Amino acid sequence: MRADVRRRAAGLVAAVVGATLLAGGCGSGPRPLRVGVVVDCVGVNRPLEGAELAGAELPLVQRGATLRGDDALDGVTRAMIAGRPVELVRGCTELYEFSTLTAEIRRLVEREHVDVVVAGGSGRDDVAVRDVAALYPRVLFLPVVHGPREVTLLHRAPNVYRTSGDHGQGVAGLATYAYRTLGWRRAALVVGPLDAGWGERDAFVAEFCALGGRVTTQLQPLPFDPREVRAVPRDVDGVAVFSESLFAPAGFLEAVARRMRDPRRMVVGPTTVDDPDVLRVAAPSLAGVTGSSFLPAADRSAPLRAYLRAMRRTFPQVPTDTSRSDLVLGYRTAVESLVRALERAHGDPGRLPASLAAITTDLPGGAKRLDANHSAVVASDIVRIGRPRRDDALPPLTQVASVPAVDQSIGGLLRPTRSPGTDGADCRPAAPPPWAR
Repeated sequence: MRADVRRRAAGLVAAVVGATLLAGGCGSGPRPLRVGVVVDCVGVNRPLEGAELAGAELPLVQRGATLRGDDALDGVTRAMIAGRPVELVRGCTELYEFSTLTAEIRRLVEREHVDVVVAGGSGRDDVAVRDVAALYPRVLFLPVVHGPREVTLLHRAPNVYRTSGDHGQGVAGLATYAYRTLGWRRAALVVGPLDAGWGERDAFVAEFCALGGRVTTQLQPLPFDPREVRAVPRDVDGVAVFSESLFAPAGFLEAVARRMRDPRRMVVGPTTVDDPDVLRVAAPSLAGVTGSSFLPAADRSAPLRAYLRAMRRTFPQVPTDTSRSDLVLGYRTAVESLVRALERAHGDPGRLPASLAAITTDLPGGAKRLDANHSAVVASDIVRIGRPRRDDALPPLTQVASVPAVDQSIGGLLRPTRSPGTDGADCRPAAPPPWAR
């Protein structure tokens, strides 16, 4: 019954959106598809404004748009995609300032009359994007970064299309590798007490315990003081550390590595591997440690190498490490997925919602496809962290395993109603996920 209601609601949203996008297209040429792109222009992420815009602009430049100046901040001209002009409209926000983000999205919709909104510089911002999307069912919304699973599972809006996975999906396969390859049976976890750490924790614990492992300790230190490493037990086979950069975990990661003494006794998630700032600082102490990532190792992925080459050629002022970050890649993934869907729809805005819902891609870090909730089904890659060639360099990553299609249930282990939080994850036996059978 609920599934039928969701299908009808999604169909109604598609019809309303299509009718809205077609309106006003009877002039001398087809009406442009206006895409609002909200980036960080104030606050802690202000230095990334140009890089975020570069990620969003690249798909249009690759389809004929031209730069208006020497920098992404100067903007780009329209691109013609399958006969439909597409233009970007810039919005301005500040990380974690949800009222600012909401007001800017409302401005773009109500005054700039955008048809699509691409926004959300953090997982918490993605939730704000979802909430404001419910106010504008005729507009399509694409959250940018990996965020909480609730964005597309609880109180979901049918006009939200998530092209990057949730936090937990990027950990899929890591527990299986720890159990079967590293030989872990008893594990301890150290978690940053916010959505990214909680999401990674829940996925790891569910998979590890489904295989027969035991999680003896779950710590959430605040602050992430390296002296707190004394609470990490030594009598376990390994320790998993999941914490985003907000908690400055590099010192704690180094302390855990010293305490465990063997890189096979430690694993980390995408919050470490996919964040160049955290990984660069922590890398010397993580040589030999296994981690999980939303991205394949560059030497294993032609699409990732092609993207990085295109960014270097088009926006040489954006460092390669920044281009590879979750945030910048998220903007590119959202806009690239959108324009591919428009191409599949032959430039017809009325067919865009259905085309976006049915899209399949090979984008690194992006959706292989979208599920019934319009949420990305992604790949998770298991990598071994190497030793950096110099102190300020990122370490090489060697891919050791990959899980090709991970949905939000983590292979059926997490219920849709599960909302990660401060309570520790339950360790209970269950049927292993498909990749562990």
